[in-house]
Amino acid sequence: MAPSSGNRADTVSISSDDTPLPSYIARRFDLGFDADDVSALITSIDASQDHASTPGLPKLPAEVLFHIVDFVPLDYILEWRLVCRGFRDCIDGPIMYNCIKRAEIIGLVAAPGTLQWAGIPAELHEHLTYMRCSFERLEDSMEAMRPRLTNTRWGALHAVFCIDDGWRHQFLLAEMLSAERHKAHNFHFLMERLHLEGSADGFGKMRWCMRLDSAVLDLEFPIQALRDKLILDLPSKRVTIEWKELLFRFIQGETQLRTIREQKRDSKFSFSREEDCLRETRRRRLRASLDESNSDHSLTRWALSTLPGLFGKRQNHEPAEEFDILRRSEDSAIAFLMPARKEAGMSKTERDRLWQLAKDYSDMNDALNHIGKLHTEWQNTLLATTTPVPNSVDPTPQNNPFKWSDEERQRKEAQVLKWKAQQQNIQQVARLLEESIEVVSVPENAFDDSGSDI
Repeated sequence: MAPSSGNRADTVSISSDDTPLPSYIARRFDLGFDADDVSALITSIDASQDHASTPGLPKLPAEVLFHIVDFVPLDYILEWRLVCRGFRDCIDGPIMYNCIKRAEIIGLVAAPGTLQWAGIPAELHEHLTYMRCSFERLEDSMEAMRPRLTNTRWGALHAVFCIDDGWRHQFLLAEMLSAERHKAHNFHFLMERLHLEGSADGFGKMRWCMRLDSAVLDLEFPIQALRDKLILDLPSKRVTIEWKELLFRFIQGETQLRTIREQKRDSKFSFSREEDCLRETRRRRLRASLDESNSDHSLTRWALSTLPGLFGKRQNHEPAEEFDILRRSEDSAIAFLMPARKEAGMSKTERDRLWQLAKDYSDMNDALNHIGKLHTEWQNTLLATTTPVPNSVDPTPQNNPFKWSDEERQRKEAQVLKWKAQQQNIQQVARLLEESIEVVSVPENAFDDSGSDI
């Protein structure tokens, strides 16, 4: 049998069992192969080597394939990047560009309820807690020595984000309300935390995060690595980042989170399935950033081992409070990330419905607290007593409805429905109490000197 030249015409034909086979092929008969099997094998090899032959399956144009890649979920996109050079170039170029245009970065000024600037009301503190920034444009490096990555639109090194006008307005209002001696302190506090100028940012803390579609995660691990990649310019309302590397690492984090979910699908959970996986993702990335040759990181490695156990594992020992900074940093980051990811994963209709439920629940609390105070006032006026005003119906309402669990949301929905059904009766009771208070408050001799003949 002559060696094949790669064309179908030169294919060796073995049509029957009477055809003698070479010894190197005949030896394979002990494995169950016959002449037809060998013929089919040789034919298939020749066909695969014939590049001029027409493929049996239709091929999609490259433009269609790239459009398909554009719809790949964010946490799978890096795996598609490994398929071929065309996919890699498409993902590194236009797809990454589309991702950064949809992205939003969020600066965490302080944990909710912890921001206390002198002379600023609590409601204003709440608005200043998170600084949201939306994508504005890509721009070239401000350093002349650093060239563009490519000549395309996505070749610029930096992405510029614009600070939300609402947050900027609230910050200017806070400056107006602050005493002159507090303005410099407030500004320095803000710059130290968000521009990462000071040394107060401990390992594991979260100061900046990114939201992209349904994903919300730290912008960089650890936060110290972000100092040379982010520039905050508060007067011009701009935040500039080195977008390519940060976006790639953000997608790596989401991919790792998805992988952990799949690996731990059948595991027990210490907090919840999503929270355990999110904590594990942050811990792995923080641990990977440690330098084994750096003796200063030994304490951090020990602190990571003392964090609460995940996936049903018990914590072996609990460190003293002064060595428990990493746990508090993790709890603070998770307290923001969990509701933020829940909000990002909802549709606009679902978010609007949940915000409306929160507003209705707040109105219900206000109405019931008002009628409770009216009843206490009526009782004190009627009986000349000093009964204290009752506590609120919900003394610690959560302003963020995305922190509610499913059970808590269902309970609040049922309460709001009952309140709306009885709202007219409650209003009538409130009017009766108000009128009764007015009548009881009038002294018995109020009309003695009125001059009336009646």
